[in-house]
Amino acid sequence: MLVFTTNKKRLVRHFRKDPVLFGYHIGDLDDFFFPDCLWTTLVGEHADIGDVILTYVGGDTPTVHAFGLGNAFETLLREYLPIAPKQFYCHFQKQHHGVFRDFADESPLGTHLKMKLDPAAFTRYQAAAISGVGRPGPTQLSRSGPRHHHDGCSIVRLDPSHEAALLNLYAIAYPDNYFTPRMLQTGKYFGCVHNGSIIAVAGVHVVSDEHKIAVLGNITTHPDHRGRGLATDITSALVAELASEEKLVCLNVKADNAPALACYRKLGFVPVHEYEESLFELR
Repeated sequence: MLVFTTNKKRLVRHFRKDPVLFGYHIGDLDDFFFPDCLWTTLVGEHADIGDVILTYVGGDTPTVHAFGLGNAFETLLREYLPIAPKQFYCHFQKQHHGVFRDFADESPLGTHLKMKLDPAAFTRYQAAAISGVGRPGPTQLSRSGPRHHHDGCSIVRLDPSHEAALLNLYAIAYPDNYFTPRMLQTGKYFGCVHNGSIIAVAGVHVVSDEHKIAVLGNITTHPDHRGRGLATDITSALVAELASEEKLVCLNVKADNAPALACYRKLGFVPVHEYEESLFELR
């Protein structure tokens, strides 16, 4: 029997078993995201929660995060899918692909990697940048300035006043991203500004001070300005701030996105899990 829970203590205890696999889940326990989440599990006899399916309804199309650790996860998935949203994006483990196909038509979105930051590797990257080995990296961004300047650009912290400019960049450079303007309220979006326009951005999908975690996302550069290392610089500035806050920093990236993988590996991210993304529509 399915149940919906809001017991954060029990949820986080389960997700801490694999904080990289459940990075979105842990971040979504933050009060900022929690109202847009549904947490589905099976009735159990024990105090600990077993596997959980997260349905995030904060965007135009719901996103289902379907990652399990136990043998009962397939049972949970088969009971959940008949009541799932009619159409939803889904992050899921490859071994459960057949279950989704039993219930829904699929538009595959590719194999992805979950990566986490190795703090020691990122420290080495910063040291090399400061010493002049390779490209110079940005300093950590303060709340009020001064801003770091590189190659004629300024890296600035974005806020809701930048909404229109950022949406314009995403329309050109990353039209299929998953961004809602409300995310600017987190204070964890950095923009690279050139001649008054945002030409690159790095942000987060989820972030939580309480649970000490952040999942990077919505990172892109305007097509006219690619190949200059702006994505590396701006992501480095964001990672430096998150690492200084002692957060576990994770990200998801498409497995065949070679330029993005090269950027993330350079900064010290290492792959931990492989998973699939698809758009499903229930029959």
